[in-house]
Amino acid sequence: MSTWNRIDPDWERPTPPRASLRRDIWAWVLILAISLLYNAGLHSSGLYSSDPEQTVKSYYVVAALTLPLMTRRRYPIATLLVATAIFFGMSSFSQLAVSTLSSQLCYFTVLYTAVAWAKNRAMLWIAYALVCLSVFLWIIAIWLTLGSAFNLFGIENYSGGLFSRPTASYIVMTLVNISYFGLAGALGRTAWKEAYQRHILAQQADQLEAQAVQIAQDAVHKDRLRIARELHDSVGHHVSSIGVQAAAADRALRKKPELATVPLRNIEKLARSSVAEMKNLIRILRESEADPGSTAKEPQVADIPALAHSMQESGIETVIQVDTQSLEKIEGLHQGTQLSIYRMAQEALTNVRKHSSARSVILALRTGGQGEKTWAELEVTDDGTLTENSQARPRAGYGLQGIRERAAALGGSAQIGPRTGAEGWRVLVRFPVRFEDYQEEK
Repeated sequence: MSTWNRIDPDWERPTPPRASLRRDIWAWVLILAISLLYNAGLHSSGLYSSDPEQTVKSYYVVAALTLPLMTRRRYPIATLLVATAIFFGMSSFSQLAVSTLSSQLCYFTVLYTAVAWAKNRAMLWIAYALVCLSVFLWIIAIWLTLGSAFNLFGIENYSGGLFSRPTASYIVMTLVNISYFGLAGALGRTAWKEAYQRHILAQQADQLEAQAVQIAQDAVHKDRLRIARELHDSVGHHVSSIGVQAAAADRALRKKPELATVPLRNIEKLARSSVAEMKNLIRILRESEADPGSTAKEPQVADIPALAHSMQESGIETVIQVDTQSLEKIEGLHQGTQLSIYRMAQEALTNVRKHSSARSVILALRTGGQGEKTWAELEVTDDGTLTENSQARPRAGYGLQGIRERAAALGGSAQIGPRTGAEGWRVLVRFPVRFEDYQEEK
């Protein structure tokens, strides 16, 4: 970063729109009229010389000093230099005219605008320093020529006071000009910094808007992944069950054809259920697009016994362990939480069927804790040994990863792996939940 950028950041303030620049011209017309009227008032009060030539010159001086106001925002630095040259040049025609309130305010406005609107900040401060130096040298030249600034106003019979007449003149003129140029520069830079802050805030607003769009896109992406897991869990469970029933029907057809009726009916029922769940997911998507507030029936904790029944039909004895109090608490949870519990149980049971030789499974639902540290727990254990393709079971694709993600989404954790001290596999999910909040909602 350059030395100049330590004073002002490397940013260019945009030029005002054309409509705003046209208003500068209309403002100049108004100020010109007011300045000429003010000058006429000063002449009428007898403050100027009665010389007609000096009177006419004063009007020219006043008009000339207002001209830079037309271009003060379009070309701020160039206008500053031109206005300074006009100010010095017009002072040789009428010292009193350049010292009036209207003339001083016009030049002050040019100084302020240059600092507030200049794009090249380094060039601005160089030009501003040169202007201040020129004014300082001009004041010294007046002192050397007139001996005292008071002579400029015809005050020649001054006596008394703390300082001599020349010293008092030097002090007053120096303090006035320091205040004049210092205040113009300070106000102009404050206006420039406020414009810079508005620019930064606008950029931040654009960034926030872009981030909001990105978050919305990420949410859509995550929702698609969720739907993919839902389809995998649902269809995978049913297809796996269909495979087991088809194998049972095949064996029955070879030995006792009359026994094949039951597995074939189960295949038909599972196929219909799979299609129904897929249609349900599609309906949820369509309804959420049409009405974001709409909801559709999704599997809940109360539907877990149906999972156990399907495992029974596959030849795996399934036992559900849950006490009445825990069941009431869990069934009182939000639908989304219950759906997550159902899907985790479904995936755990599907893994038992697909990756294990287990003949029995225990699915337990528990609650516990006290005060604000209450929790709910799902545990699925089996007694099977690993099959030849089950070594990858701890890192299975969507299945076990889906269990971990759902547990994390609930603020809990999942422990998945072989049982300790016994044959079989265990999936344990525990997550915190404040049951008191759900009781208050009811």
